[in-house]
Amino acid sequence: MLKLDSLRKAIATALPEMARSPEHLRIWIERGAGRCQGTTSDAFGFTFQANVLIVEMTSEIAVLAHAIFRWLRVNQPDLLSPGREGFSFDADILDNGSADVLLQLQLTQNVTVAPKDGGGFALAYLAEPDPLFTDDQPIDGIAPAPPFAGVDIDYPG
Repeated sequence: MLKLDSLRKAIATALPEMARSPEHLRIWIERGAGRCQGTTSDAFGFTFQANVLIVEMTSEIAVLAHAIFRWLRVNQPDLLSPGREGFSFDADILDNGSADVLLQLQLTQNVTVAPKDGGGFALAYLAEPDPLFTDDQPIDGIAPAPPFAGVDIDYPG
């Protein structure tokens, strides 16, 4: 799946020990399910728990968490909503410098389906929409707000 490949790359880039021991990063799916919208389209999606096991991790867990949150921002932004759990984790502390860390992420992956000329279908994984806007991005038909300069307050008196 597209998301799991990019998740693996994000973790491998963030943790220096992955360059030395890439076999210490294991990813698998549990509790996967297929879902369909019940529309005229053949599009469908998957929901699943992605499990990420890092064996003998020597990096700080905060480095891993930062990499995961940056990845979620692009690939599963709904998990960054206030009050939502981005991911859960368990850690087996091996010694003062290493731990086995298991992350669990509740993910979705949507797939479009289009008929191909001559028969068959073209399947494509959909990217997640970016829910965040830059501060200077105007809304259609509305000029951007001017920069904040201060507040004037009139006190009666």
